[in-house]
Amino acid sequence: MEASGSRNCANFEEKNSKESIESLWEDIDDGVLSDIVLDKRSYEEQDNDSAAPPEVIQVSKKLKTTTRPLDLFSPGRGYLWVSSLTAQMWCEQKLHYSLTLPVVEVEKPAISKGTDLHLARELADHDVVKIKVTSNEDIWAAKLLNLYSPVISFLLGTKMRREIPIFGFPFSHNVFVIGLIDEIQFDPETFTFDILELKTRSSSRTLPSKAQSKSHSLQVMLYKKLFDDLVKGQITKYSVAQHLRLELDKNFGEDINNSITEHGLSCLNLSELMDCVFEKMKSLTCINQLLLEYCFQEDNSTIGITEVKYNEEWLKETCDHYMKYWKGERPVEGVDIEEAFKCQSCEFAEVCEWREKKSKELARKNSANSLK
Repeated sequence: MEASGSRNCANFEEKNSKESIESLWEDIDDGVLSDIVLDKRSYEEQDNDSAAPPEVIQVSKKLKTTTRPLDLFSPGRGYLWVSSLTAQMWCEQKLHYSLTLPVVEVEKPAISKGTDLHLARELADHDVVKIKVTSNEDIWAAKLLNLYSPVISFLLGTKMRREIPIFGFPFSHNVFVIGLIDEIQFDPETFTFDILELKTRSSSRTLPSKAQSKSHSLQVMLYKKLFDDLVKGQITKYSVAQHLRLELDKNFGEDINNSITEHGLSCLNLSELMDCVFEKMKSLTCINQLLLEYCFQEDNSTIGITEVKYNEEWLKETCDHYMKYWKGERPVEGVDIEEAFKCQSCEFAEVCEWREKKSKELARKNSANSLK
């Protein structure tokens, strides 16, 4: 990038100085947490020392090999995480680069502490049991059992369960979305359910910025949408199997069969298990309240709890727009000039095409104004 371009980019960022990098929140990806909850998949470790250094390439070149960003994110898997959509709200261009450019991921201490806090709360709620899986069908059976267990607990009067997997097709976009709800609280007297999502803060005891709060609101609204659709019986086993390329009639492995028996079930395959889980979900009611709990990482103290008002119209409009990107129906978009402060902490800032484009637009506008 030319020096003049760098100066323009700096001006682009200076347009908004109200927000500070120190106000950013260290969110935990629900995909990461799902691996903690299930703890049933093994991953082949790679030798990072022998890896070639990252090569900076133009996104447009990488995209020539695929038809849509969804295929880059989940080749052969056919689904998105809720956290993928919240990352998109923070900066779609950054998300896009993370899919198309080679990067070296380094675990941040704040992320590690946040994960530890989530895990500690989970272990206070229930034990994490390792099981051996032999197929993709086994993996999804484990997820279904992790949903079935709290549902049965609620029906028996349990008032709270943590780390609950959820999934579905929000607003019929034909894109499968999965997430992991931190906590669901149940009031047996009113038979109402509330979602509480934990967010951790590492640098100060303050509530998040408006930009960060917006992505948090999107997250819990999506959880409610997915949960409510299951309660209403709007998800079928056939649509799930089609998108995940699962065999409904394939028999489970030994460990899954044992786990199913421990849950008091006699399901032999996904077809029978999904019938059981989906039917039990219909016994619940839709989510009532959406709550966000903000905690300080150093001492795990609560900074504050805020309520999110569910807005289905806004949620649908947001999902409609975001899904067009994943389906390859529109080009990638970066942040508006009012949120240029986000560029200060972005690892792709120096190669960002959107940032350079906006900087040039700003330079042309300033030049035109100076001639008036």
